[in-house]
Amino acid sequence: MSTAMNFSAKSFKPRPPDKGAFPLDHFGECSAFKERFMECLRHSGYESGACRQRAMAYLQCRMDRRVAGTGTGPGQRGQLMANEPLEKLGFKDLIDEKSEAKPEK
Repeated sequence: MSTAMNFSAKSFKPRPPDKGAFPLDHFGECSAFKERFMECLRHSGYESGACRQRAMAYLQCRMDRRVAGTGTGPGQRGQLMANEPLEKLGFKDLIDEKSEAKPEK
C-alpha cells in the first residue's frame, strides 16, 4: 500500500475570512462583557440562546472599541471588530423588542 501523496490533486488555497480579521482584545477592553456572556453560558447549561442579549452587548463593545495599529495607515486605529448592523448578526428580534419597549413621544 502506498502512502505517497497524490500530487495531481488540487491543493487547498486558504482565503481570508469574509468579514475580515477579528483581532484579539489584548487590553481587555471588552473582557467584562465577555465574562458576563461566559457566566450566562455556564448558568444556562451552555444554551447560547439564553444569552443572546449578552452576546449582542459583547459584539457591540467590540465594534465600539478602537485598537492602535489596525487601521489602514500608520498610526491609525481600527476596531476590534468591523462595524456591522446588529440585525445582520442575527439580533434583529432583540432590537425589535427594544424599540417596542420604548414609549412613544
